[in-house]
Amino acid sequence: MTLKHFNNLAYEEIGEENSKTILFLHAKLLDKWIWKRQKEDYDKYFKGFHCIFLDLPNHGDSISKEEFSIDKSSIEISEFINHIISNKDIEKVNIVALGIGGSIAIEILNENPNIIDNLILSGLEIADYKESESDSIANGLAKAQSEYLNEKSDMFITKAYLRYFGIKKEHYNDMEKILDISINDERKIAFESLNYTIPESLKDNKDIIEKDNILIIYGTKEDLNCTKSAIDLKSIFTNAKLVEIIRGNHLWNIIDHDLFNTIIRNFIRDHHIEDNSKINILE
Repeated sequence: MTLKHFNNLAYEEIGEENSKTILFLHAKLLDKWIWKRQKEDYDKYFKGFHCIFLDLPNHGDSISKEEFSIDKSSIEISEFINHIISNKDIEKVNIVALGIGGSIAIEILNENPNIIDNLILSGLEIADYKESESDSIANGLAKAQSEYLNEKSDMFITKAYLRYFGIKKEHYNDMEKILDISINDERKIAFESLNYTIPESLKDNKDIIEKDNILIIYGTKEDLNCTKSAIDLKSIFTNAKLVEIIRGNHLWNIIDHDLFNTIIRNFIRDHHIEDNSKINILE
């Protein structure tokens, strides 16, 4: 695939001749490489769709001189979506988002609900309240981590990230890309991720919170905050579907890509989720 750019955003795409579009947004500190199993399985699961794999601002090949923020990212990606909609003469796109990509997608939904069709969110991190940045626990943890990791070799750091995300050594070269992110960017991204709160304006918008085209997913091997965040989000989006992935990790789209791809395709096509031994359909 050819690397393309829209303003400061970098992306790759497959099936651009198709009108029904899926935009994939990755988790924090990673980039579009995490969708490699979705790209490889395109013909099996996503043929007939236009799939776009985007690097979030300040990640991967999306170079930005400004600090990362969820608000800024949501504006930039909304502009990108409107660009796609205009060029393809369509009304909406589907979004599949992991982690902080999901936080950005929620902001887009709140500000531009008419450009999103189905929304699939996995591994969310939502806070009950936002700390001040100077006193943030997230910043403190990121600072301590960076100081500790500065004393370690690149190999040690990369292997630590592999363990953290629960993925195999075959992704070592992909995970190494995290080392290119500056310490300051890491701290800012960590703060934004761990301090994201749902906009009050969204909670009061009946047209949004009653949508039935939202799927919320969490894995039982993820951080407990991801479980709490998914359940809390379901309490806001009352008609959303909530699914638990048994032994699912943060990057289960790589670990169990057949299950991930099946769930994504079926939900976007007809909101159908086929029950099996690997998932619990909770709502």
